[in-house]
This record gives sequence, structure tokens and C-alpha cells, in this order.
Amino acid sequence: MGERIWRSRTQSYVRLFAPRIGVSQRGCSRRLERVLSDFGCEDSFARASQRVAEHYGFEINATALRQATLKSAARAQEQLEQQYQQSYRSLPADGPEFVIAQVDGSMICTVESAKRKAKRPRACKEMRLTVAQAHESTQSCYGATFGSVDEVGRRWGHCARAAGRGLNTQVHALGDGAEWIAIQCQEVFGQKGQFLCDFYHVSEYVAAAAQSSGAKSPERWRRTQQSRLRSGKSSKVIKELEKNLEPPTVADEQAPVRCAHRYLSNRTEALDYPGALEQGLPIGSGLIESGHRHVLQARLKKSGAAWLVENAERLAQLRVLRTNGQWESIWN
Repeated sequence: MGERIWRSRTQSYVRLFAPRIGVSQRGCSRRLERVLSDFGCEDSFARASQRVAEHYGFEINATALRQATLKSAARAQEQLEQQYQQSYRSLPADGPEFVIAQVDGSMICTVESAKRKAKRPRACKEMRLTVAQAHESTQSCYGATFGSVDEVGRRWGHCARAAGRGLNTQVHALGDGAEWIAIQCQEVFGQKGQFLCDFYHVSEYVAAAAQSSGAKSPERWRRTQQSRLRSGKSSKVIKELEKNLEPPTVADEQAPVRCAHRYLSNRTEALDYPGALEQGLPIGSGLIESGHRHVLQARLKKSGAAWLVENAERLAQLRVLRTNGQWESIWN
């Protein structure tokens, strides 16, 4: 079907049909943009283009799909930034007894902006993901950023607030024991926050030390130390490690017992596993590990993919907004 093109005194041509249906040259309607973004935030842009053809019967090139997806992602990023500008310390009086809050990082392959045929070396950059969930709830709230640890803490606080945190709520925070996580827990949640080292991460240190423990059965030794940790006897584990410390002349890379001893000794206040288990709270960071897979890695860590930092940040916000159940808000 042909389209009539009209001339006017001020324009060489006037296209009447395109403005009437709400599209511009090389543009797309909001409804089509939504379709393209729906596929583009889940699959590679080339694969998403193929899926559009499979489902809707028309072809659109990967470049146009990419542009539409990143445009929507920029809008999602702007909306979330407006939410983050509000205070996460403004809380209702009542909330759930416990909110579970976790944080961890995931390495994303990035490249610098350059000319099309120029060499662009790749580098891995850490994107940190935060999550909060009311105890015994199935609804999680996520946040993600390449930003500073203070920015991570701010988004962590907003996640806890969105999860229902009230003035009466205790925050059960878990992480891998990194110092900045414990500091942000104290800064963001104050006296209502209690930080616990992820039991699986602690067990990795204990398992590495088991081979140098001098025990006849390293596997049995490891299980014994894990049982002690669960029952609140971390001091016994530390004393057990002291028996087999490597000489100071041995580098840390070859001294797993020393590393485990130092790790536990510096985090004795974050090893209250019996307290968490007694209240039915998790001692492992499975919530954030699951989030890494389905919020970030499923799209940003596809084989061979490398991202401009700003594009990775935008797409991460689009996926966060979608996971948090706010997908409709950027289309209304």
C-alpha cells in the first residue's frame, strides 16, 4: 500500500499518516518499543530480533532493537534514580519482625567506547547487587550499581524499605565477610542490623585449611569444625586452627590454615549461627546468589558479550525494575 506525501509552503513534504498513528521516521510506537524491550532485555539483540520475527511475523534488525531497548532502559534508570533520591530512613512504625538483606558483587565484561574498527581491550568491572526480603515472604526487592560502596549501601537501604522494613524490624544481613559490607550494614541499618558471615563462604576457608590441618581424615575434620560453628563454638575452631599455623615465612597463597585463622579471628562478632538458626533465619546467601543468576548474569554475562559501562548499567536497571514488579510503570 502506498503512502501519499504532501508538500506545504514551509516543508518539502508532509507525512500525514505517520503522525496520526504515533510514529516517526525510523522510530516506533510505544507499544512496539515495549515488545522490542521485552525481548531485548532477555536475549542478545540478534537473538531477540529473531524471536520478534518468530512471534510477530515481521523482521526488525538488531540495531533498531538495541536502540529501542536501551531507550527504555534509560527511562527505567531515571525512574529508579528518582526513587533512590528519597530517604530510605523514612519508615513506617510497624513492619515484619525480620527483613533478610544480602549483598554481593558480580564481574561484568566491559569495553571502552571507541571507533567501530578500533581495538577495544576488555576489562572486568564489578557490579554489586543488593536484595531484601521480609522473612517468610517470597517477594524480593533488588538494586544494582557499578557505583561506590556508599551508593550500594543506599540502594540496600531502599531495598529493605521496599521489602516492608519498619521501625520495629530487625535486619538480618548476610555477606561474604568483606569489611565494606559490615560497615554499610552498620551505617544503613544501625542497631537494628545484625551482620552474619555467609556460612558457605566460611566453610570454603575451613575446607581449604582441612588439607593442612594434620588430621588423618581431612573431610571428617572439616565437618567437625562446621558443626562447631553451627553450635556457636567458633573459639574452638580458631584454637584448632592455631595448632597447625604455617610458619610466617610461608606466603598466604600457600598458607590456608593461617588465612582461615585470620578470617575467623577478625569476624567473631559475625559468626552467630545458632542465634540465626534458632529464629529460623538463613545462614547462607542463597538469595543473592540466585539473584545474580536471574537478575544480572542471565543477560549481562552471555558468552562473548562485552558492554559499554553505561549500557550495562542501564540494562541492569531495566532488569531490576522488571524483577521488582515495576515493569508497567515505564509504559504508563
